[in-house]
Amino acid sequence: MCHKNVKTQDGGKKRNQVNKETVQLVIDVPQEVKDTFQDAVERNGKSMADVLKLYMQKYIWKQSELQRNRQKRRKNIG
Repeated sequence: MCHKNVKTQDGGKKRNQVNKETVQLVIDVPQEVKDTFQDAVERNGKSMADVLKLYMQKYIWKQSELQRNRQKRRKNIG
């Protein structure tokens, strides 16, 4: 389930600016996993949201690199 919350950079006033849009991500995980993860990130002075955002960005980058490498291999084979 995903709840969409739109936030604008200009306090809600619409202008010719690009608006930053955020969404709320809801996932189901076992309570023990959530608690252990929360303890781990807080010990390192971070928040769960910050760690998950960074992980998602790295995952997206890694997948694009893998896709690019697959395309290069196909081009070299063909």
